Amino acid sequence: MSNSTNLARSIVRQLIELGIQDVVLSSGSRNAPLSIALYEAAEKGLIKLHVRLDERGAAFFALGISKASSRYVPVVCTSGTAVANYYPALLEAHHSNINLLLLTADRPARLRKTGSNQTTDQSNIFGSFVRASFDTTENLDVSTCLSVQGPVHINLQFDEPLLEENDSDWLSGVRIRQLERPNPKAIDINIESRRSLVIVGHDRAGFSVAEIESFASNLAAPIIAEDPLVFEGAIAHGSIVLSDERARRELAADHVFVIGRTTLSRNINSYVQGAKRAIVIDPRTEKIDTSRTSDEIYIQIPQLKKPVEIDQSWHDLWKKYEALAAISLSVLPDWSEAELAAMVAEQLESDTALFISSSRPVRDLESFAVPRSGLITYANRGLAGIDGNISTALGIASQHSRSYAVIGDLAFLHDVSALASPTKDNLTIIVVDNDGGGIFSTLGQRGSKGFETIFGTPHGIDITSVVTGFGISCQQISSAKELHIALQQIYAGLHVIVAKMPDRDANADSIAAVLKKYSQLVLL
Repeated sequence: MSNSTNLARSIVRQLIELGIQDVVLSSGSRNAPLSIALYEAAEKGLIKLHVRLDERGAAFFALGISKASSRYVPVVCTSGTAVANYYPALLEAHHSNINLLLLTADRPARLRKTGSNQTTDQSNIFGSFVRASFDTTENLDVSTCLSVQGPVHINLQFDEPLLEENDSDWLSGVRIRQLERPNPKAIDINIESRRSLVIVGHDRAGFSVAEIESFASNLAAPIIAEDPLVFEGAIAHGSIVLSDERARRELAADHVFVIGRTTLSRNINSYVQGAKRAIVIDPRTEKIDTSRTSDEIYIQIPQLKKPVEIDQSWHDLWKKYEALAAISLSVLPDWSEAELAAMVAEQLESDTALFISSSRPVRDLESFAVPRSGLITYANRGLAGIDGNISTALGIASQHSRSYAVIGDLAFLHDVSALASPTKDNLTIIVVDNDGGGIFSTLGQRGSKGFETIFGTPHGIDITSVVTGFGISCQQISSAKELHIALQQIYAGLHVIVAKMPDRDANADSIAAVLKKYSQLVLL
């Protein structure tokens, strides 16, 4: 048996025995030994093999699966530029601490720097963005490679011959075992103050909702969540509540616990920066965000030596401002991006998965959705890019019976090639179409010289025609009533709803009007 066939089979068998269930593959010649071994394993029902056309989308697809399953997901490609296409998803995985295994095929090291076709130095191409990197022509212990949390790179040098006829039952006797990682030692803290607040970043730093709610309950602390769709008891419209400086002063806490990263609202970050004492809880501060500063930093949720007695007046104060924020929403028009976010949040059924793209959609859900539970939410908040969003949503959908995604028009077009190989999973994508980069109309760039050309970037594309051109079912809506009807339907497979929105400036003006109304109410 050729060394390449033997190496590929050994790697695949080890992956199966380590409990790997999904593998994402992009076709190529140099990775042929792995492709054939994976196909044979899939034929026996030992893994599920997902074939994606381009490597960038494949990596984001694998990222989505890993987000939804918390398992390591290998993504496999051939040599050369194919490898470099993994970088965007890898950076997201690095900053989100997602378990992505990059299995890249390579030519033998002796061919590097010789001008050989499709050959470059892949040995440490991802640098510090992977937890570990291995470059080998020989078999290796995959369990050791995956004994960490976060992305890992294995570069496999396959020499000729790449293919060999061999009918041996190399998958017989497979025994699946689970990867084991040590549990960190518990940390005990003592909090005497009855006026604490817990602020939760969108990715929750990898902690479960139950863990965070238990911690906040023991602190007797209100919760402000960047993702209000999983914390039913959170303060609604937190970014609006803290948008007014007077409100921030009156709501000043003795201790502010920040779980994860707060990346959506400048208002919330201003509140944290002005806190009497800020405590960060995030495992990424150990190896990724090593320069993050705070009064105290923990890599796990600490245990309270004794629960804090509730201060009802503290909770009532937050409820007072929460009510004012809710009243301020009355100035919103009947059909707006804010209303779309609120309706999606309210009307999706429980146990539905929801992927939310970066830029405005994720901020609109934070600001305008009423807190609830029952949804399973995802977003790429590691680096908050608008690339690979369709592919990520498709990967997530492969792990759920029913999924939705809310994606801005530019993010949708950025990853439109993902529609070339749709899955059969039930995913409904709602495209917020305001013909360009709507977020910039809410930022300081608005009105600057050349704004429409360099920031607004109107695309003028009929997205419905693009989607139907791929043979995918699609509909266009332009009102709250039409959205309500669309959300009541059940769509099989991939379906796209294009929500035509008012112009970007009008949307920015409506958000500004809400904040102005809120500040007026705070003064009363």
